[in-house]
Amino acid sequence: MGFRTPRSPAALAAALLALVLTIVCGAYAASATSAAGLRAASGARAAADTTPPSKPTGLYDRCSTDYRGVFFCWTPSTDDVAVVAYDVYREGATGYVKVGTSSSPGFSDQDVVIGQYYTYIVIARDAAGNVSEPSDPLRALARDDIPNPTPTPTPTRTPPILTCHVTYEFVAWRTGQSVWVTIKNAGTAPINGWTLSLVWPPPAPRLTSGHSAVWSQTGSRFDARNQVWNKVIPAGGSVQIGFTAAHVGATPAPGSYNLNGVSCSSDWIPRR
Repeated sequence: MGFRTPRSPAALAAALLALVLTIVCGAYAASATSAAGLRAASGARAAADTTPPSKPTGLYDRCSTDYRGVFFCWTPSTDDVAVVAYDVYREGATGYVKVGTSSSPGFSDQDVVIGQYYTYIVIARDAAGNVSEPSDPLRALARDDIPNPTPTPTPTRTPPILTCHVTYEFVAWRTGQSVWVTIKNAGTAPINGWTLSLVWPPPAPRLTSGHSAVWSQTGSRFDARNQVWNKVIPAGGSVQIGFTAAHVGATPAPGSYNLNGVSCSSDWIPRR
């Protein structure tokens, strides 16, 4: 389209005004057309999802046993696009009150009193804001199911078995005897503290003195308790102690040798 230059100033001004009006009106018409298009597209998108999710079903209590309060689950709802959340309502004095939202088909309510029953319903929701029908009510018991760990018992250590051997050597005369006693630890663990008991059949000799142990006599029994320096007998090791005793007649021999209450094997050896 050509533009012819007017011959007078007035005609030129009128022509320019007409051109400006043509441009402005064209732009407005284009803008109006674009806005209408956007509104139409937005309306189409808004109308694209009007289908609500399916009703949540299969509510059941105690779907976990490691919790405190109420914990229940249900069968997931379906939707033509996607279910984005489940709103959970608990029955109160004035009706159902929303107590939480879950993105999965399960819910834990800890704001409860242990031992009391509570009633719940669940409503599914999609991204467009469509909501399902409420689920059937579930009556659930608030429990304290957090496990209390059982302490691991301290293992009982079985003490090693004491094994011992006593060698009894002596020099005798008509009214007495001098004795050397060797105590051997035949076990696999050290003996830490010991008492050796020698028991005679009657008539028992009379203890007159002793060395390398604390000696005492009670009736027909001699007891020898360790000194500080020979308290420990290592495994396979031995200590030697001795005493002097008076007697009448033949030289008596002990009837038993007991170390810390355990009977020991023995040798009875006269010295010449």
